[in-house]
Amino acid sequence: MKKAFIFGIDGRMGKMLVQSAADYGYTVVGGFDKTPRGGDIPVYNDTNDIKVDFDVIIDFSNPYLLSPIIGLTERVRKPVVIATTGYNASELHAIGLLAQRVPVFRSGNMSLGIAATKAAAVAAKAVLGDTFDIEIVEKHHNQKLDNPSGTALLLADALSSRDNQVINREGKRTHGEVGITSVRGGGVVGEHEIGFYGEDEIVTISHSARSRKLFAAGAYKAADFLLSAKPGLYDMDDLVKTLL
Repeated sequence: MKKAFIFGIDGRMGKMLVQSAADYGYTVVGGFDKTPRGGDIPVYNDTNDIKVDFDVIIDFSNPYLLSPIIGLTERVRKPVVIATTGYNASELHAIGLLAQRVPVFRSGNMSLGIAATKAAAVAAKAVLGDTFDIEIVEKHHNQKLDNPSGTALLLADALSSRDNQVINREGKRTHGEVGITSVRGGGVVGEHEIGFYGEDEIVTISHSARSRKLFAAGAYKAADFLLSAKPGLYDMDDLVKTLL
């Protein structure tokens, strides 16, 4: 069994990673979260206390934990899958520097379905041209911290530059913009719809996550990818290329 260490192990995704690890040939040997404890899977809140041996770090936590993640990664020289979203420019720069020393996989969404959705959207834009207005609507549970979602930004980045993205628009749209609208409510795992709005027709491409297990599957596939990778910054596009 390959061994994983989980940041955010007591969160929703952390628990799913623990539950599904064996399905992908992994065992979770430790984790990091607010409340430390012993047991079969020890949990730490100080990276200096971590003594367990592991092959890869998987992070589904919070941007404020980036510093201990980087510190642990550099100390043990093991690859890291970063699935946390909401990083600022400075934090993204720090991740880029880390990738010069160890293999790093970072994605706003670990779903292979989202990777396919992104590819379909790029193809649709190429076919439809610039006469169609593009709007992205994303929906998540009422406890999600970042807004818009990292997935919505991932999709928007594939379709336009950040300068042309408008979040939760007020007033008229400008030609060439990509709009992003966020909805927060209930226990929605994650829904994303990309609409191409023309004068005479509308094209929509959508993805709906029905279980968090799909994100765990993607994270473990990313971990497998990193185990044989050289230092560098990788994403779902790199993983999809290997699968193809």
